[in-house]
Amino acid sequence: MVGEDVRFNPFPGLRPFEEDEDYLFFGREKQIDELLTKLRTSRFLAVVGTSGSGKSSLVKCGLLPGLYGGFMAGTSSSWRIATFRPGSDPLLNLAEALATPSVLYDHLDPEDTDSIQMHTAMLAATLNRSKRGVVDAVAEARLPEDENLLLVVDQFEELFRFNREERNQANEERKSHAFVKLLLDAAEQREQNIFIVITMRSDFLGDCTQFRGLPEAINDGQYLIPRMTREEMKDAITGPVAVGGSDISNILLTRLLNDVGDRMDQLPVLQHALMRTWEKWENDHEDGEGLDLRHYEAIGTMSEALSQHADEIYDSLKTEELKQHCELVFKAITEKSEGGRGIRRPTRISELVEITGVPLKDIVIIAEAFRQHGCRFLMPPPDEPLYEDTILDISHESL
Repeated sequence: MVGEDVRFNPFPGLRPFEEDEDYLFFGREKQIDELLTKLRTSRFLAVVGTSGSGKSSLVKCGLLPGLYGGFMAGTSSSWRIATFRPGSDPLLNLAEALATPSVLYDHLDPEDTDSIQMHTAMLAATLNRSKRGVVDAVAEARLPEDENLLLVVDQFEELFRFNREERNQANEERKSHAFVKLLLDAAEQREQNIFIVITMRSDFLGDCTQFRGLPEAINDGQYLIPRMTREEMKDAITGPVAVGGSDISNILLTRLLNDVGDRMDQLPVLQHALMRTWEKWENDHEDGEGLDLRHYEAIGTMSEALSQHADEIYDSLKTEELKQHCELVFKAITEKSEGGRGIRRPTRISELVEITGVPLKDIVIIAEAFRQHGCRFLMPPPDEPLYEDTILDISHESL
């Protein structure tokens, strides 16, 4: 083990890994190679898997570092990458992603919000003009010939979720169809070096048939995330522990591998349990002792760690009224599927005020408590300010 001054908790918990955390991302090397091969042969790559299977993390910490490292044959290692979620306005969100400094425009200052907003408006107009909008925008930006543009559409299923919720459904469907046409055209053409990656839950595959051309593109470029082998899962646990500066006992490692089994949807729950186990170990360990079974059992193991942690945060709310409001908010941002399974229902804060009757200030207090660092039960992340039009979402269906 390394000295205490350089140790750190290497586990992200429920949230996906971020792009700068690839040094903590283990056990997916074979899948990363397969993604790079698939993207090279099909410029439209659909990374599909169950909720919690690690789709976003695999793209951010696997595919993107592979591209930057020049490991995709036939292309340069110079990439401009725009990552975004469709949300309730996919065309605007695409425009905002393209207007991010250093994506299409090198001269934009990240602090110059007025200029960024102006370029966003210009891009939105270009995107709305025709199905060639993305290609036109890239051509107008005049990027160097050896540079590639990658659009990463994370949580593509939001396109279907928000369509169902919007009051002006016809207008939203028009926007969604226009958005899909933009992506398909950008992937099909060869005038500009544009590549498309989407991540999507597998239970939304059937919804794709409402968009002409999308099923064919997905059939050509689909990557269905396979189950990790026991050895790969072992690497995903022991690798970060070593990088973080500790050890893990064989007894605990075996218990973790048995507890997660081959259930890919439990990966975020495993990460959360490991994060909490590390926290317990940091506060209670003997000299030379690594993470052990007693630390894992103290946080409730995988079966109870989430509920114990959520209960701690719930109990920290200062008044009974806040606790009642908390229950109303969580019920409003989840719903039951046809099979009776709880699923996420991303909702704007302004709408939560309207449908729950909970005051805005209380919703903000609740959201801040459940999205703090070391928790992340709610999204967006804690470094993003909350506004009335901010969309609140739970980070994983296990909650």
